[in-house]
Amino acid sequence: MTIKKVEIKVDINCEKCRYDIMQAVTELEGVNQVALDQEKNLLTVVGTMDPVCIAEQLRKIKQKPVIVSVGPPKPPEKKPEEKKECKPCHPYYNTCDMVTVGTYESGSGCTIV
Repeated sequence: MTIKKVEIKVDINCEKCRYDIMQAVTELEGVNQVALDQEKNLLTVVGTMDPVCIAEQLRKIKQKPVIVSVGPPKPPEKKPEEKKECKPCHPYYNTCDMVTVGTYESGSGCTIV
């Protein structure tokens, strides 16, 4: 099954309504993420669940759900990677090169920066 984002208009009149909505939706199989916007009366559910099952579950708690949209979730925004500049390790050198030197006698090596 594919992951989808479902937005549903619900009635949020009090804290008990909010709790009941969250409780009913999180019980469903395939729900990955639930968000509730009280100002917009909008429930957003992300997962592999069936949107009709969400609506049926909300009707059981006396809600009148209206499905606003069903579609793929937004991909997470990728942050650009910051490049770290190499600061001079020694006043006479401009680069930071690492050299590994092995010794024959013990087989161990040392690292020179």
